[in-house]
Amino acid sequence: MAGRNDLTCRQKSAEVTEILMSTFADVVTDWIYYTSILAYNGDADLSQYEMPLLAFVTIGALMAVIIVIGLILNICGCISNKTFSRILAAEVMLGDIPQFVLTGLIQNEIKTGGSDISLEAGLNIAASAYNMFLDVMQMCRMGDDTTPEEEGAEEKKDEEIIAQAE
Repeated sequence: MAGRNDLTCRQKSAEVTEILMSTFADVVTDWIYYTSILAYNGDADLSQYEMPLLAFVTIGALMAVIIVIGLILNICGCISNKTFSRILAAEVMLGDIPQFVLTGLIQNEIKTGGSDISLEAGLNIAASAYNMFLDVMQMCRMGDDTTPEEEGAEEKKDEEIIAQAE
């Protein structure tokens, strides 16, 4: 049965590009939203949200670096698909979900001129949702937990078990 390791170079490069582009788009929109909150001149007091927002924007940027490193190590066969899936899950839990919550709380506080959401907030939510969707899809695609080295070792183990049984 063909596994993830049988993907063509084009398929792997498409997956890598997809992960990197969505992750970096998410990080960029997080920073854009953060700077828009710092520049906010309206009636609402948003000072209570500045530090948590900065913390999660920074965590999101660090997670992007970790994802790049994890992706390289996964492609090289140094970490398993399961480990890389855990990195993607951590990004969702530590980066995307807190951004949804903070953006919602901040926009509820602002309520800009009859509109419930600003352009920056909409972009931030859309990029986080898209990134989260792609991360979950990638985790589902990475169902098997073997690197090329582990597959060879498992096949050898199976052959030894069969030989012992005979």
